[in-house]
Amino acid sequence: MPARLDTFSRYLPPDPQSTRWGWRLIDAGRQQVPAGGDYPLAGHPLAYFFDKNGRRTLPEFQLVMITAGSGHFQSRSCPERTVGAGDTLLLFPGEWHRYGPSPRTGWTEYWLGFEGEEAARIMKTFFSRSQPVQPGAYTAEAIRIFDQLMDWLRHPRPGGEQVTASFIPQLLALLRAGSAGTGTHRGREEELVMAVRARLMADPAERADLPALAAELGVSYSLLRGLFRRHTGHSPRQFENLIRLNRSRDLLAAGESVTATAANLGYASVHYFSRAFKRQFGQAPQQWRERRGMVS
Repeated sequence: MPARLDTFSRYLPPDPQSTRWGWRLIDAGRQQVPAGGDYPLAGHPLAYFFDKNGRRTLPEFQLVMITAGSGHFQSRSCPERTVGAGDTLLLFPGEWHRYGPSPRTGWTEYWLGFEGEEAARIMKTFFSRSQPVQPGAYTAEAIRIFDQLMDWLRHPRPGGEQVTASFIPQLLALLRAGSAGTGTHRGREEELVMAVRARLMADPAERADLPALAAELGVSYSLLRGLFRRHTGHSPRQFENLIRLNRSRDLLAAGESVTATAANLGYASVHYFSRAFKRQFGQAPQQWRERRGMVS
């Protein structure tokens, strides 16, 4: 069974300091919607559900990053189209939209909602309501930023409102860099890279057969590996290891023991998992749990 990503969301009260900062984080979260599951999942404020026509209009900007699965998207300025792993959706205030995962695949998404004078200026200058779907623009770095944001929201600290707001322009900058020079249609390279991403993220507990995937996609493994590194900054194996380690923090934060986490993610031993975790995050997984008050 694939390791399940824990659902997490925060809806934040108004903050005058963040308003003066020019960026205000309104809400953020992640969720893994199973095939055939309801969307949105239960637990969100009523204003974030779609109406009887399947539409919704929000007073804020939103960024929705799809990391696995596929579905559909439509807005007032964008005809209906298919979206999937690797796509990022940009929602604009006052613009009706509707989107959701396919009942056949479900999907995994990270999202945040935001507002502010500086945020509005950046969105108006660099992004367009007519092109709300940014194909193939997310990277392992974007996932890392989202994970840092979730950690700040789980464990509030002084000055947290400004720190969490600072993640918004970081993600938009990555989005802009990733989509620069691309049109509204994906090229062959982007399709190949997204296919690898989707396979690697489908089940982090199972080591992907990358040469077999390359053959399935009709290219050599060396070509596929080079394309992936050029687009993401990581080799496929490095990306796979990052996904597993990021998922391990999700499982630990959800209360799983170090031993269970290592087993659920397919590590050969607890020792090997602990060494990889410390190399990536600077502390052993048990120390990471204890610093967050999760003593087993």
